Amino acid sequence: MKSIKNPARSRPLSSNVRRLMKMAREAPLNPQVEKIERPFTARDLAYCDMQGNVFMTAIDQGYTMEEFRNIMNEWYCRDISKKIRSSLRAKVASGKHTNARVPYGYYIKGDHQNWIVDEEAAETIREIFRLFISGMSMRQIVLRLNQQGIDPPNRHRLKIGMVSQKEYDNLLCKDVPEGWRVTAITTILDRYEYCGHTVCNRYTKLSYKSKKIIELPESEWILTKNTQEPIIDEETWQTARKIRQKGRRSRQDRDKGPLNGFLFCKDCGSKLYFHYAPKLKRPGFYNCGRYQMYQDCTLHYIRMYVIEEIVLEQVRRVCRMAQADEEEFARMVRKRMDSQEETEQRKREHALTETQLRLAEIDHIIDQLYEDKVAGTLSAERFSRMLSRYEEEQAQLAEKNEELRNAVNKARKESGAVDQFLRVVRETTCPDVLTPELVGNLIDRVEVGETYMEGDVKKQDIRILFNFIGEVD
Repeated sequence: MKSIKNPARSRPLSSNVRRLMKMAREAPLNPQVEKIERPFTARDLAYCDMQGNVFMTAIDQGYTMEEFRNIMNEWYCRDISKKIRSSLRAKVASGKHTNARVPYGYYIKGDHQNWIVDEEAAETIREIFRLFISGMSMRQIVLRLNQQGIDPPNRHRLKIGMVSQKEYDNLLCKDVPEGWRVTAITTILDRYEYCGHTVCNRYTKLSYKSKKIIELPESEWILTKNTQEPIIDEETWQTARKIRQKGRRSRQDRDKGPLNGFLFCKDCGSKLYFHYAPKLKRPGFYNCGRYQMYQDCTLHYIRMYVIEEIVLEQVRRVCRMAQADEEEFARMVRKRMDSQEETEQRKREHALTETQLRLAEIDHIIDQLYEDKVAGTLSAERFSRMLSRYEEEQAQLAEKNEELRNAVNKARKESGAVDQFLRVVRETTCPDVLTPELVGNLIDRVEVGETYMEGDVKKQDIRILFNFIGEVD
C-alpha cells in the first residue's frame, strides 16, 4: 500500500488506507468505506493499491472498478477459507494431528505426527490429576507446584528446546511473575489427548471474517483413538472431568466434605449447597439450592456427617458384594439395568418414530401450501402466516428428533458398564473413610429427599447412584 501526495495538499493517511482495504472485502458499497474515504476527499488526497493500480482522488465521483475487485477479493477469501477447512477435516478424518503446537507432556521426534512422551512433564501431569482428584482446588495445586519449583509449561519447553528464547520472551506477560497459573491447570485437566487420543473440531470460528472462537458441543467433536502413547488412564481423566462438572469448590478454612457437588434434591433436582455451622458436631450441613434462592421447594436439610456415614456404609456394602462374587453381582445388576433400560428405550424409540412421522407430515403440508398459493386458492398473507407457524414447529421437532436419536444411539452403544464398575471396585479396598477420590471413582450422584414422620420416627429417603450401573438395591 502506498500513499500518493496530491500537489495541492498532502498528508498520508496510511492507517485509513489499511482499514479501507481490510473492510473492502465485506461489501462493495460498505458505509464504513465511505466514512473512511471522507478524510481523503476533504483534504484533496489520493491513494493507490500498488497491486491493482487503483487511484482515487477527490475529483473522482462515485465508484469505478474497485467495487468489482472488492467482490472478487471477497469470493477469493471465502473460497480459500472453505478449502483450508476441507483440508483440515481430511487430515482429522485420517487420524492426523492438526495442532499448531504439541501439548505439554509430549515432544516431536522427526515427523509432526510422531508424539513422544516427555517423562519429566508427564510425571507433573499425573501429579496434577492425582492432587485434583484427592480434593485439592486448582489454586492450591498452583501454590504447591510453585513452592516445589517445578518449571511451568513454557519454561519447560524452552528447557528442552521446543521453543527459542525469542519465542519464550514473547509468551511472557509483562509485570507478571513467571510461574504456574490456574489457566494452565485447567488446560491440562481438560486435554483428552493425555489419554492417547486425538480430539479435533472442539473449537471453530464464526466465519473467515471473524476472529471470535466458539466452543462446539461434544457431539460435533472428531475423536480418533490411540494415536499416541497415553500419559494417564481413561478412568482418571473421566473422574477428574466429572468432578469439574459437579462444580466442586473448596476453601482451606472450611471443609465442605467429599460429597460437595454430588448431592442433589430428590424432588426438584437442584444441587444441595454446603453451609458452615460451627455449633454442630461437625460444622456443616447441606440444603436445597432452589429452596435457598426461590423458596419454591422444601429445605431438604441434612447434616454433613450423616450423609457421609450413609454413603460410606452403602459403598462398603456394594464393594463387599462385588468382591465376594463378581459373577453373581454382575448378573443381578445386569438384570435390573436391562429391565429399566428396555422400558426407557421403548419410550424413546416410540417418541422418535412419532417425531419423524410429524416431520414428514409437515413437509407434505408445506408443499401443499405452496401449490395452493400458486393456484391462487390461498392468499399471500394467509400463506405467510401458516408457513411461519409450520416452520417454527418443524424447527422444534427437528431439534427434539436429534436429541432423541442421540439418546437412542447412546443407549445402544452403552455396553460393558458393569465390567467397568467391577474394574474400579477391584482397585478399591473396603474403605474406612470417605475421600474425594473414592467418591469420584464410584459415585455418580446422591439424591436427598425431604424428611417426613412415620409414627414417632423421623425418616428421610436417600438414593445413591453409582457410576456406570446406577442404583444398587
